Amino acid sequence: MDWSKIKTIFILTFLVLDIYLMYEFFKLKDSSQLEVIAEPSFDKRLKADEIEYGELPKNFQKDIYLSATPKNFTNDDGLDDPKLKGQQVTVNDGFVLAATLDKPYELSDKLDTSEINSFVKNHVLYGDQYRFWGKDGNKITYYQKFKDKVFYENISGELTIWLNPENNDIVSYQQTILENIEELSEKEKIIQPLKAIETLYENGSLKPKSKITNVELGYVTFVPGTSQVLTPAWRFVINEEENVFVHAIEGQVMQLNNEEKKIVE
Repeated sequence: MDWSKIKTIFILTFLVLDIYLMYEFFKLKDSSQLEVIAEPSFDKRLKADEIEYGELPKNFQKDIYLSATPKNFTNDDGLDDPKLKGQQVTVNDGFVLAATLDKPYELSDKLDTSEINSFVKNHVLYGDQYRFWGKDGNKITYYQKFKDKVFYENISGELTIWLNPENNDIVSYQQTILENIEELSEKEKIIQPLKAIETLYENGSLKPKSKITNVELGYVTFVPGTSQVLTPAWRFVINEEENVFVHAIEGQVMQLNNEEKKIVE
C-alpha cells in the first residue's frame, strides 16, 4: 500500500471540503447581509410613509406604579374654605363636588389659558393639583397631576368647567380628585419614546402622513376601582388632535375611554 498516495488523497479531499464549506459560509453571509440591507431602518420606514416627529424626551429612564383612592368630599371639612366663597356647592355621591358661581367669573375675549389657570388656582379646592387639558365648546377640562405628570383622562381626577356660551364667562364647575397617592414597589426601567412610536407604527395607530405634535410621560389607570393602580404611560398627540397612549413599562398600546382601560396586543 502506497501511504504517500493515500496521504495526498486525504489532503486533497479535505482541501476540497474546506473550499466547499468556505463557499457555503460566504454565500450564507452575503445572503444575510442582503436581507439586512433589504430591510429598511425604522426611520426610513417612517420617512417613506411621511410620518414626522420632533424632538423626543430624553430625561426619563425609570418610573413607578402608583396607587390612589378617589376623595370622598362628604367626609371633608374643607367645604368652608375661603376659595369657595361666592359659590353654591353641593356634593354628589360623595365623590363629585359641584359648584355654581353666584356671579360669573369674567374672562377676556381671547380666552387665555392663564386666566382660566388663575381661576382654578384661586377658586377651586386643590386647584394647584390640576393641569389644563382642553376646550370643547363651552366645556373646559383639567386633569389631576402628580409631580408634574398628568393622570390622563381619569374621571376620578377631573375638573370640568362650564362657560356661558354667550360671553365665555365661567358659570359653574365640578371636580373629582384622587388622594392617598403612594408609589408602589421600586422604580422600573421604561421604554423610550422612539420605541413607543415603533409600537404605534406596527400596531397601525400611525397613519401615513401623520405628524406627532407632542410627546410626554404621565399616568393612566391600569387597575380601576375604589383603589386605583396607575401606570406610567407615554402620551402621543397626533396631528394636534388625537391622543394615543403606550404603556411605558410593558410597551403595549393602551386605549382609554374615560371609564376603563383596554390594552391592544
